Amino acid sequence: MKLFLSKDIKTDDKETVLLAILNGMYSTKQEYLITSIGLIGHEMTGRFLKTSIKRERVMINGVKEAMKSLIDKGVIEVIDQNNDDYVLSPKGLEVNTEKEHFVIVEQWEMQRIFERANKPFNVFSFFCCLLGTINSKTKEWHMSQDEMVIAWRYGKETINSYLEQLEEMQLIYIYRHKKRRTDGTYQKLNNSYGRYADKDSIIKAAQEYAESVECADFIEHIDRRAIKLRYNAYCNGAKKYKDNPDVVIALYKECELYNKSLKRNPVDGIYDGEWKQGEPLDLSVFPDYVVNGDPKVSDEADQWGETDSMENDILVEDNEPGVYEVQSDLAKETDSDLHSERVNPKAIENLELIDIESIFEDKPA
Repeated sequence: MKLFLSKDIKTDDKETVLLAILNGMYSTKQEYLITSIGLIGHEMTGRFLKTSIKRERVMINGVKEAMKSLIDKGVIEVIDQNNDDYVLSPKGLEVNTEKEHFVIVEQWEMQRIFERANKPFNVFSFFCCLLGTINSKTKEWHMSQDEMVIAWRYGKETINSYLEQLEEMQLIYIYRHKKRRTDGTYQKLNNSYGRYADKDSIIKAAQEYAESVECADFIEHIDRRAIKLRYNAYCNGAKKYKDNPDVVIALYKECELYNKSLKRNPVDGIYDGEWKQGEPLDLSVFPDYVVNGDPKVSDEADQWGETDSMENDILVEDNEPGVYEVQSDLAKETDSDLHSERVNPKAIENLELIDIESIFEDKPA
């Protein structure tokens, strides 16, 4: 069932959910709509809600609040009512797609949000706002979070939380650009986003968007200490990595970046009166399916945009010994004011020197 929402009517989060459901339930063939709080809850979640369950009781109360609010505002009109049962006129239940700006949401999308989101009314309303910005031709858009804060009055932490939840539900896909504008502002290029089903179109449009803006690769910070700690945990058999190929592959990629950065410019400095040099991680500890790639593993990593290329990256030494930042050739002149990643030399003090080329000699990556 498709749910139509008018962008011209100002509503709060709960009212947005209720109007979407009422629009889906109403048919122009009817003179009025007969419904109830229980039926609305079922359409909203895919099941009858129980007041004995706290989370579901909150949802029921939310629907009741939204119903009263929309009636009081005159957005919808009640013909008859008996407790939680309503007979509604068509007023406010239809969206004139020829005269109004509108958003279309699938009912299953709403139900998935109400199944998994921590604050489903709020997340659904945010989802509708986000969909309302997407270009219908390119299937994506690149509104900044600062603009979202101003337009929708959510805090940045809230926006990040909602975006993360919608990504995990695979309702949206985000292409994260790793470029910075060269117009003097040095601002990071806005992320491109759209519905998850339009992933391929989003990637294509995002790359075209990046080509249309004068920009350069920006500094990619690598927290070597954190990577080394995760690597040691994996070698010691941490439960996190057992039967979890996606996490293992993600760690392997981090370790590759770690080794590549050391190969180009090893960490060095004076510690305890002696020069110490960082040593690469032994990647032979990872199984073949990680090194060679497994097509059955999810492509979740793709949502971070293009694969990092460090062929042209360099390490730039900070004012303190043993402190480095990874910097792209294109960005090294414009982004020198960014902070460096701190590396704890003691974390790599006792490593054995490994010949990286020999690791891959018989195992093409």
